[in-house]
Amino acid sequence: MRRFPFVALAIALALATLAPAPAAAETSYTVAYGDTLWSIADSHGTTVSEIARANNIADPNLIYAGQQLTIPGQAPAPAVPPAAPPPEPSPQPAPVPPAAPGSILGNRMIVSYYGNPYTGVMGVLGQLSKAALVAELKYRATQYQAASGRPVQPAIHFVATVAQASPGADNMYRARMPMDLINEYAQLAADNDMLFIIDVQFGRSTVQAELAPYLDLLRRPYVHLAMDPEFDMWGSERPGVDLGHMTAEEINYAQSVLARIVEDNNLPNKILMVYQFTASMLPDKSYIQSDPRVDLVVNMDGFGGQGIKIEHYNWYVRDTPVEYAGIKLFLEHDTNLMTAKEVMGLTPPPDFVVYQ
Repeated sequence: MRRFPFVALAIALALATLAPAPAAAETSYTVAYGDTLWSIADSHGTTVSEIARANNIADPNLIYAGQQLTIPGQAPAPAVPPAAPPPEPSPQPAPVPPAAPGSILGNRMIVSYYGNPYTGVMGVLGQLSKAALVAELKYRATQYQAASGRPVQPAIHFVATVAQASPGADNMYRARMPMDLINEYAQLAADNDMLFIIDVQFGRSTVQAELAPYLDLLRRPYVHLAMDPEFDMWGSERPGVDLGHMTAEEINYAQSVLARIVEDNNLPNKILMVYQFTASMLPDKSYIQSDPRVDLVVNMDGFGGQGIKIEHYNWYVRDTPVEYAGIKLFLEHDTNLMTAKEVMGLTPPPDFVVYQ
């Protein structure tokens, strides 16, 4: 570190004391449809809490189109003389908090095959017979057990509510699969000691409306839930045209439903998986709560080469608060598909791996 003569240091301190701090200019912003405090703060180089404080907003999730907001200015930081970088610390594993007593992912990892039986376009589940699905899943689980040293349980990952390009009779842009078919695959999972994941794409419907048909299924101890912000449409947005987004309020509501099911039926934890491949999909991610009865997974979605997948995993899983980590791999669309060993080399190693 540079050392300054005493006189020069005294003068520098006196000037710093007498010089007025640069004023931080405030600006005004009119909320547009689809805005969130997170997106507004991000575009103005400030924080959600600063905007909320400046406008006396008690609940950051409640803003409306046309609302006038004061955006607090950000005063430039004072110049700091460069210092020599500290020595590199020896890498230490991050401490792992103890799992809740009923946690699933605190005690094992999950590997699932994703899709819909009606079509192979949506994923591998629709490309395999039931016998082949079970056999491939069990084999895939052995690969991850060898790579991770953890117990691994396979899961059948069924997209039960599917986003649609057309509005349908109710203008909700989603279609629910027949309950008989869903139960058929849920029973296949149970018969083979697998978990069953109900995956929901909301279209223009709501979390409340789309969870209701599956409550009886979710009371089974091996049945869990995944929600896809990509297909959660707001206002006039349409699946396949607009990229969807999901609020912390929606995710917290789903957690409360699952927690109540666990409590009322004396069950082990429920898993709730939420996908993410852009920041805008979870615009107020920091407001997502945790519940000891729910294992919350943020799953890094999106296909591509290993470099871009690892970069996005670092952004949305490693570098932001995540209770349990997940990643989705695309058997047909990923270039240079990651091996089980490479997947488990990510930081942190995923707790839930989905194959589409």
